[in-house]
Amino acid sequence: MEALEVGARVLLIDEDTSATNFMIRDRRMQELVQKAHEPITPFIDKVRQLYQDLGISTLLVMGGSGDYFEVADTVIWMNNYRPFAVTQEARAIAQKFPVQRIAEGGESFGEITARQPKPDSFDPSRGNREVRIEAKGLETIVYGEQVIDLSFLEQLVETGQTRAIGRFIHLYATKYLDNSPYLREGLEKALAEIDEKGLDLLMPYKYGNLAKPRLFEIAAAVNRLRSLQIKPK
Repeated sequence: MEALEVGARVLLIDEDTSATNFMIRDRRMQELVQKAHEPITPFIDKVRQLYQDLGISTLLVMGGSGDYFEVADTVIWMNNYRPFAVTQEARAIAQKFPVQRIAEGGESFGEITARQPKPDSFDPSRGNREVRIEAKGLETIVYGEQVIDLSFLEQLVETGQTRAIGRFIHLYATKYLDNSPYLREGLEKALAEIDEKGLDLLMPYKYGNLAKPRLFEIAAAVNRLRSLQIKPK
């Protein structure tokens, strides 16, 4: 949902690193634990709605749940590192072995909420220092008195991105937050200024080892700021 809020058009999901109850609830589990007692709607019941309602595609890498055959547009089998198109075979298997799941996704995917953070969520001061923003390797940003944990943002590949994200949050909070109704709009305005003026804009002096992050990782870092508060609608 974080990625969708800031405009992601494709999701890449690996079954091996996803929670089982996020991916699927099979018919037996549905019979034992009724939907009224289970707060999580499995992705299998939302993935087609995500595309049909919002035009957002999903690429799933999986090897344990054939239930997805029924909702997939394309099925590709990897055999000895070679891809084979097996969509028709997968559909035939789905017809031969119906899973008889109860759909839990409702009538539509639902609303993607656009949020506006409160300005007092962002305080980079620490002690007698008005601004203390430091990157501690690839997975940690010290932002004032807080530590932002980026360990699950696997698409960050360079510490220079982490350094830039910390400073980028400060740029957004001080220059664009008040004049932007929603998080995505403010971050996009700040990125546009970076594109125009370069990464040196983020520092009071030329630093030389910053790398431009993507909008998605910047937004994810904001979402992991423990002081983050959202204005009520």
